[in-house]
Amino acid sequence: MPRLGRRQWMTTAAAALALLAAPTAAHAATYTVAAGNGPCGGADLSCGSLAEAATAAAQGDVFNVAPGTYTAAEFTVGGVTIVGAPGVAIDGTMTFSSNSGPPSVLAKVALSQSNNNAPGIFVSGAAGLQVLDSAIVSFNGDGIIVNGGANNTIIRTLVVSGGATTSAVRIDSNGVTPNTGQLAKGLLVESSILNGAHSLTATSECLATDPPAGDITIVGHHVTAPNGVVIDSSNANRLLAPGTGNIAATFVDSITLQNSPPKRNAFIGGNSATLDTTRTLTTNDPNTLFADPAHKNYRLRPDATAAIDVGGFTPGESATDIDGEPRPGPTTDLGADEFFNAPPVASLVVKGTARAGQPVLLDGSGSTDREGNFGGGIVAYRWDFGDGTTQVTTTPTVLHTYAGEGAAGAQLVVLDKQGGVSKPAVARVDVGDGVAPEVTITKPFAGQRIHLTTVTKKTTTAKDGTKKTTTTKKKTRLSFGGAAKDKSGVAFVLLTIEKIGGDTSSKSAKASQSAASKAQCTWFDAKKGLLKLSCAKPKLLVAKLLKDGSWAFTPSSKTKAMSPGLYRVSAYGADGSGAFGNSAASKDGVVRFRLVK
Repeated sequence: MPRLGRRQWMTTAAAALALLAAPTAAHAATYTVAAGNGPCGGADLSCGSLAEAATAAAQGDVFNVAPGTYTAAEFTVGGVTIVGAPGVAIDGTMTFSSNSGPPSVLAKVALSQSNNNAPGIFVSGAAGLQVLDSAIVSFNGDGIIVNGGANNTIIRTLVVSGGATTSAVRIDSNGVTPNTGQLAKGLLVESSILNGAHSLTATSECLATDPPAGDITIVGHHVTAPNGVVIDSSNANRLLAPGTGNIAATFVDSITLQNSPPKRNAFIGGNSATLDTTRTLTTNDPNTLFADPAHKNYRLRPDATAAIDVGGFTPGESATDIDGEPRPGPTTDLGADEFFNAPPVASLVVKGTARAGQPVLLDGSGSTDREGNFGGGIVAYRWDFGDGTTQVTTTPTVLHTYAGEGAAGAQLVVLDKQGGVSKPAVARVDVGDGVAPEVTITKPFAGQRIHLTTVTKKTTTAKDGTKKTTTTKKKTRLSFGGAAKDKSGVAFVLLTIEKIGGDTSSKSAKASQSAASKAQCTWFDAKKGLLKLSCAKPKLLVAKLLKDGSWAFTPSSKTKAMSPGLYRVSAYGADGSGAFGNSAASKDGVVRFRLVK
């Protein structure tokens, strides 16, 4: 199952102990390793480091390592079990050099080696090593080197080698190697990912008169080896007793890509080098199999049909994959990873304010599918708006209109390409008053003609009986007014005053008509008077709200007066919930009037 940036640790202490088939020493003890504990041994079962644990170790001892970072050490005694826990990190090369006793066990650790070309683990003794549920990384060297032991195992483990020509796992048999050179070597790999310039390399070597190199046997079940298996016994060319240094590798239910043709010594009495594969992929494009091979993520893609549900199961092999997920059997996936589709995760956000009768945006774009970038992805969004209506979309956003006010519980469930269904994401939708205030204009009234000046004539009679008429002209003070009401209360009233026709007898009227033809309008500005601006950018005028529910607007006497012509005044309002507009009939909310000289 793809696991990005996460490793699922398993409880393996019991499994590790079970692998120690040989009887343990009578004085076997269980130790605790934690930084600061100091030296251990005898009755003192608390060790402060792996080096101190190695000094105290006897066959059959168990060392439980507490979370922390430790320097690697060499264990010279066989049959020792070292069990870590989440948070246990080891720096350097762990060496296992015992030539007697059963294999030691190293379980549940994260080991990294960054110095020179050193390996992460070096098995130099004939006792061997079993690595369980771990991550082993060498930045420049081989991940694990095996030079001895017939019962080595690597189970549910990630092994990485970062060198340009190195291998995740290397097993060598050289006739001149003391203690182990002539002995047979064996390696069992199960449910593990081997990642390096080469995934696994096995070589044997001995010169004409050297002692014979021991044979190598490799068995792999559910192994992911994306960078090839190299089998080379061509340098085992001993003349006195030919036919030594044979190498036989068998992989079942695995993925071993880019394998090199096995090489053997073909001289008289030559040896053998074989690589057999059963239910194993060897030539497929890694981009069709793995989640992200470019970034070394070799978990299976959900659409890796060449690997999913085409494998079998060998009795006795690991019943779980590299992440501890069960292998259902009898049909399994090829390689270390048993793909299990993770359900997507739904996310629901209400954007903006919901108002009755007006559409509101519900956004599920925060929903995710873990396999979305490599063959998965969300394919359907199931909306339940909480008002008795539902909808299914293939896009992550939807507009919905609620008929009435009140609270609604919206839900979103998402489906991925593999049929996974998310848990519902829930969002409260508070639906407010969606009807804008009713704003009417009563002053001026529709079609009203307003003179810009008021002419007053007054006649007086002198004592001698002579009559005299005096004419007085006064500028008209324009004012606008009306009423505004809303059940949620009126927050404010805005006006726009637009000159839509000039005095046809004046040059200014002709200029105004010319400007309008160029997508400009003439708007009244409260400070600057009439301005020619974009028709899409009206000047908004703030009216004064009065206690009796009326509103009023009177231009300042300091503002340049409006010129003669035809005008249109429009009124808008906002209520207490934020609904903006005008619910009044258009004839009451928009009025035309004319200014004349």
